[in-house]
Amino acid sequence: MSKGLQNLYQAVQLFRDLDPELQTQTVVCFLLIADARDDLPMRDLQTALNMPSSSTSRNVAALSRRHRLGRAGLDLVEAYEDLADRRFKRVHLTPKGKALRARIQSLMG
Repeated sequence: MSKGLQNLYQAVQLFRDLDPELQTQTVVCFLLIADARDDLPMRDLQTALNMPSSSTSRNVAALSRRHRLGRAGLDLVEAYEDLADRRFKRVHLTPKGKALRARIQSLMG
């Protein structure tokens, strides 16, 4: 296996270690949030994912402290009401999410 593919495999394994059944779209959701320079508006995330708002919210919930239906989530991101306009939400990485981003970045060089 080439070095690049080996690094990608190891990065995917980090997510599988957190949840072996984690969906690819949830991983992509995390990566988009992790790559944002600042807290990301949910509607920008929805646009980038090209998903309905319900799917975006479901993926963010899986990455948050509390998953839908009251189950424990992965605690990698946090969503909160935008203080400038409470109709909207923003999302950012938690300390655990920042640690995962750092591990992925070190693998990918």
